Amino acid sequence: MNPRLNRVLAVGLALLFGGCVSTPSLTRPVSQVPDLRGTWTGTWGGTPLTLVVVTQEETPTSGVYVGPWLLFGQQLPGVSGVLTFTVGNEAISVNVRGRLGDSNGRLTLVLDPLTVNGEQITLTHVDEHRLAGVGTSRLSWEPQGPVELARQAADGPSGVRP
Repeated sequence: MNPRLNRVLAVGLALLFGGCVSTPSLTRPVSQVPDLRGTWTGTWGGTPLTLVVVTQEETPTSGVYVGPWLLFGQQLPGVSGVLTFTVGNEAISVNVRGRLGDSNGRLTLVLDPLTVNGEQITLTHVDEHRLAGVGTSRLSWEPQGPVELARQAADGPSGVRP
């Protein structure tokens, strides 16, 4: 086989499998899942972080992934919205998808920003007012480490969260 073709195949396989991120094993939650829709603010690795959860529903969100694409999965409650974090004093906003489930006996929210950089945030303290856990990224200049988020007051005169 051509040595150049071997190198191209090796690089392609490394990129394919390098994009896979280890996630906690989630099972269907046994307790009632809180409504997480709304705006959450706090920090990720000491830098500002905002999460706006726009929708929360039961969607196929856990299973076998290739990059951000689900191949086989099970029904778990999911969220989607916008995540804004800071890189080099610049705010970056990306779409985010998340899945809720039980992991080691705790309600856990796993957020996957929809970027090619491989960020992931796993929040193991999940309730109506606070989210806390840890976030990772494959890029050294992006935030890493502890994540703390607090729910902001409801928007609008009716008190309904967006």
